[in-house]
Amino acid sequence: MSSILTRKLGLNILFTAAAVALAFSSNSIADWPMWGGTPDRNMVSDAPSVSLDFDLEKGTNVLWSANLGSQTYGNPTVADGRVYVGTNNGAGYRDKYPGDKDLGVLLCFDEKSGDMIWQLSREKLPAGRVNDWPLQGICSTPVILDDRVYVVTNRCELMCLDAKGFTDGKNDGDVQDEVDAEAQDADIIWSLDMIEELGVFPHNLATSSPVIHENMVYILTSNGVDEAHLQVPSPRAPCFLAVNIETGKVEWEANQPFDGILHGQWGSPAVGVVNGRALVFFPGGDGWLYAHDAKTGDEVWKFDLNPKDSIWELGGAGTRNAIVSTPVFIDNSVLLAVGQDPEHGEGVGHLFRIDATKEGDISPQLGERETAGEPNPNSGVIWHYGGVEEGADEPLFRRTMSTVAVADGVVYAADLSGFLHCVSLESGERHWEHDLLSGIWGSPMLVDGKVFLGNEDGTLTVFKADASKAEVLAEKSTVNYSSIYSTPTFANGNMYLTDRTRLYAVKVGQE
Repeated sequence: MSSILTRKLGLNILFTAAAVALAFSSNSIADWPMWGGTPDRNMVSDAPSVSLDFDLEKGTNVLWSANLGSQTYGNPTVADGRVYVGTNNGAGYRDKYPGDKDLGVLLCFDEKSGDMIWQLSREKLPAGRVNDWPLQGICSTPVILDDRVYVVTNRCELMCLDAKGFTDGKNDGDVQDEVDAEAQDADIIWSLDMIEELGVFPHNLATSSPVIHENMVYILTSNGVDEAHLQVPSPRAPCFLAVNIETGKVEWEANQPFDGILHGQWGSPAVGVVNGRALVFFPGGDGWLYAHDAKTGDEVWKFDLNPKDSIWELGGAGTRNAIVSTPVFIDNSVLLAVGQDPEHGEGVGHLFRIDATKEGDISPQLGERETAGEPNPNSGVIWHYGGVEEGADEPLFRRTMSTVAVADGVVYAADLSGFLHCVSLESGERHWEHDLLSGIWGSPMLVDGKVFLGNEDGTLTVFKADASKAEVLAEKSTVNYSSIYSTPTFANGNMYLTDRTRLYAVKVGQE
């Protein structure tokens, strides 16, 4: 069993670690094959001795860099000698698709040389921005297992791809009629079109980053509201899916929150084992977190992350929030915070640590929306961090799209307003906060006693992982100060970082 699994999941859930280690046995233990590295989604890497002796602008210890699209929100994943990034077609790698052709693109690069190996190219949906926002590309972060790549496309498809693409000269899988079937194209094994087959209505974009447990891949479908933001066109369409990794067939589906979706559903699921049962945690579009039995799909518990008297208003003016972040499972608990479309601006946020061993409605309060609410005797709240403290002018914590990193009893959480918060895992009390002076879309990554975090100004800030004070070890600027909307990945002695238009491979340690 790899050390990363043992340390991240904890001895109290060795069953999970063993299952994950077995499932990902084909991947190097130093790889980073999915968003969050492992199904618990904790943003912690076991990479040792990470050096800060690099300069992105001057190219110092930059092994290679590669052009991406004109806008990039995907996070790099690394497995078996290849690096994968979702973006748009701005780089124009394929002659048949010039850079001015708007597509959703997944690029596969050689880990050593940076050469582009193959490209998945997906046309934009005809409905336009209501379903597939221009130039946003593929935002899903793929998961790689046993020479297969699983990703959600801008067309609301869950796809299984051959990691070799067509470079091996073979057309593998059930899909034999790919439009793009040359050597530098993706080889599609199977595809689940969630619009055509399931009636899903993605709002703005389908973005979920898949997670795998045993023989199933889990995603959110991104089902959402209409262009006027007033109704849910497909309330009976599934919001949460479990799909067989071999066949692409839906094993089970759930349509919580039905017609209660506030906006879109852009989060991603996590998996953890509680009392011998694997649970998958779905951040719902109504601001609730849902825990389902990973095998059967039965709902085990649900948790409302907003106060009952909070109000949803179009454009972000209200106090009720959706969820864009990914849940993190650790020590039989889940950490998750609320947020909104970044265009909606700042607002009061809430970060919870939730007891994952409970069942039923484990929200802090009972009652209907926009009511005062009553304390829930079955509440699963371990602690709450956020809101506006009595007598304070500013929120303790603001809306976020970021996922937390947890290690050594400390939680690192970023908010969209540009603050990194250091919080006690035990109590939820703040140790410190630090203002990065620019918006944060990505997540803190903890590695080798350091916390890496990028911002919209194109600065990668490195903190010492220390609960006693906020100590900045380094600040690294991207070329032309291009915005960092993603989270750095550490694999095989290198750091892989995407800014708005470029992928960097940086030598930071030993393989």
